[in-house]
Amino acid sequence: MKNLLMLAALSLLILPSAAFADTIIFNSPTTAGNGNSGTRSPSNTNYEGGTSQFDLDHHNAYTWRIGSVAIPAGQTITGATLTFRNIANWDTNQNRLFVHMLDTARSFTSASGNRSATVNGVTTFVDASGSPVPVSQIQDYFAGDDSALVASGTGDTFLFDRAFNMVGQGGYVAANFTHTFTASQLAALSTYILNGNNLAFGFDPDCHFWNNGIVFTITTGATPTPEPATMVLLGSGLAGAYLRRRRQQRLG
Repeated sequence: MKNLLMLAALSLLILPSAAFADTIIFNSPTTAGNGNSGTRSPSNTNYEGGTSQFDLDHHNAYTWRIGSVAIPAGQTITGATLTFRNIANWDTNQNRLFVHMLDTARSFTSASGNRSATVNGVTTFVDASGSPVPVSQIQDYFAGDDSALVASGTGDTFLFDRAFNMVGQGGYVAANFTHTFTASQLAALSTYILNGNNLAFGFDPDCHFWNNGIVFTITTGATPTPEPATMVLLGSGLAGAYLRRRRQQRLG
């Protein structure tokens, strides 16, 4: 019986350690909140975004830098999502919103040329001209010369591009959209956070996309603790020896 108790204790010692899961949420700063109560409702044909709107104007490219990102000790990233609340295309053309995840983004204390100062982690750059809508310039700023917002050599992971011209009232309908990170995007996210505890998102809207804010969510779980192979073999050997001894005692 003493041997059996020792074996049970050993089995407990080699079980993986447990840790609580966490959800870490980042809300984008409001950069163009809609103050007109008559155009805030997503069901309105004249919807122009909500009070928490992150401006996504077709003339600009944007970076949203998030600092001090810390993953709790003993945990790893298990998932991540980027949600656009009540997003809608300004019209029904096949315009695109290009979204990238960056290792970091440049930060500026004052504006210069076509680039703004950085406010609450957000920097803008005028990358297109034309009126009213430069729909002929459908191109991804962060896939080309993005040096005004991103330093050379910065890690850049393309997340997705989408038109958001879901046909509905007035030619569009506002709805929540969530991008769920793929396995390779999660791996890049972990790498970026380890490299300085910050990351950024790059947005290039090639139309005006109304919305009511952007939410970035990270989910974490316990870091798996592999069972040492030698401990497993030792436990199996002890169990076998105990069973053989018990069998011999019964036969004797």
